Amino acid sequence: MVIMGKGRTFEPETCSGALRGALAKSAGRASAEELFGVVKRSGHWTDDNIWQEMLSHTVNLPPSYHHYATVTPAQRFLFLREDGNYEMYDPAWHGRFAMGKRAI
Repeated sequence: MVIMGKGRTFEPETCSGALRGALAKSAGRASAEELFGVVKRSGHWTDDNIWQEMLSHTVNLPPSYHHYATVTPAQRFLFLREDGNYEMYDPAWHGRFAMGKRAI
């Protein structure tokens, strides 16, 4: 919010920023339900918005690249593990992905 003559004041957090923060607070790994609960309590976003943000920022989910084409690969920071938990995506650890598939 900008108030005339006062400069920049409180700037609300984005949903993706809240997801990033929730994952960092959970020691880097959490289930979708845990992430959802933390983000839901920390902001004003709808349930659908939170789930869509999780989908759109997942690096290894091929359908998300087609459905959320405006989200660039650089903006994707979630890695969905085989056990269903999310981690912060690290290309050095998880490998590189292109369109949701591991790039060789």
